[in-house]
Amino acid sequence: KYVKDGKVHIVAAPGSGKTTLGIELIRRMNENVLILAPSVTIREQWVARIKEGFLLDGVDGDSLISQNLKEPKAITVATYQALHSAMVRYKGTLDGVGEDDDDEMNVAAPKTEEVDFEGFNLVQAMKDNKLGLLCLDECHHLRSEWWKALEQFRKECGDLKVIALTATPPYDSTRVMWKRYMD
Repeated sequence: KYVKDGKVHIVAAPGSGKTTLGIELIRRMNENVLILAPSVTIREQWVARIKEGFLLDGVDGDSLISQNLKEPKAITVATYQALHSAMVRYKGTLDGVGEDDDDEMNVAAPKTEEVDFEGFNLVQAMKDNKLGLLCLDECHHLRSEWWKALEQFRKECGDLKVIALTATPPYDSTRVMWKRYMD
């Protein structure tokens, strides 16, 4: 019933199982998927959770899962910042890679990644990979430039099913921001 229109929006408290529910929805929708997360840490948590809890014994997770937009697989997991960088064909260092600046418990040094998206057409790569589903984790983290890149990506990719997961919708935002979030 909830996936009939190809869109699912789930709001639930931290630790309530949004990632597990997202993975199950991805399984049921049975489409090649691009999962977008706000940070490298959360991206890696998705990969670990899929490998630990959703693959049959003997199945090689590395054959199904990619963390590299340039090498998409049935399940591709990336950060919003990487999506933005690929859409603008950026080459250089991604600093912090979306780590929360306001997370007082995050005492580890921010992670960085070197990327080279010069000459790379992300939309074509995803079309060639038969992308059919987009999963937006912690979608409230999207920054202005990331929104623009995501909107352009969705427009160019055509009709994608969408799963949006968050613990904190931007209830206190402006009407424009709320509309963008809901879109």
